[in-house]
Amino acid sequence: MDGLGKEKPTLLLINDTEETARNLVIRYAGRNRVEDGLGGAVNFFLLDCLSSEVRLNVDPDCALTVVANGCYRWLGGRLKGWGKAKPKDLYRRFVETSGLVEVHEDRVEVRLDRRSHDPVLREAALDRDGTPVPWLGNGPVRFTFA
Repeated sequence: MDGLGKEKPTLLLINDTEETARNLVIRYAGRNRVEDGLGGAVNFFLLDCLSSEVRLNVDPDCALTVVANGCYRWLGGRLKGWGKAKPKDLYRRFVETSGLVEVHEDRVEVRLDRRSHDPVLREAALDRDGTPVPWLGNGPVRFTFA
């Protein structure tokens, strides 16, 4: 196949002789977007930077990357005006601070030290309602601010 924006033709090996070339290219492009997104996230979260370069995502890297990305999406959604922010920006503005995370049998407690962005965090009411975590028996994640 050619015309995919590369100098040399793309070779796709399949064992499904019923699939059309058009559907294969569409599926390939979709998977490539997912891999690009995961590769960028792996590079940012530093789980294994090498895996994003060689396009081989190791299972734990992928799983932890998806979890971390979901956590940043959740945080961005809670912070007014930050719903579409990139994880790297959320990290620099709100997460990169000293604090303490304690995991108990029935809850997770996150204590953040004072920062200049406390008003945005306080407005999000993270410290008022605990988000249930299924693997903690629906125990909450609770935030407190110094």
